[in-house]
Amino acid sequence: MGESSHLRGDMTKEDAEREVIRRWSLLPADLRLNYDAAEAYSYRLADELDFYTVTSRQRLIGAWLIREVARCRAAEREAATAPRTSEAA
Repeated sequence: MGESSHLRGDMTKEDAEREVIRRWSLLPADLRLNYDAAEAYSYRLADELDFYTVTSRQRLIGAWLIREVARCRAAEREAATAPRTSEAA
């Protein structure tokens, strides 16, 4: 009765995606560096989160996490190439 709805399959796919990204972002940065880490973590989350999907839960979670790794890498590249305002002055 006091069981979390996340464990009973009441979670929507959108809720699951938000929860996956939330949990991923709580990991230390050095554990979120690459696609292999994302894939490994997806197995753990697939066992912990219950939501309906027509595909493999682990593969879907892995895709979400890989997308996050790619976003972070793109943001880092952009930040590295952006001109700094203090240098322009």
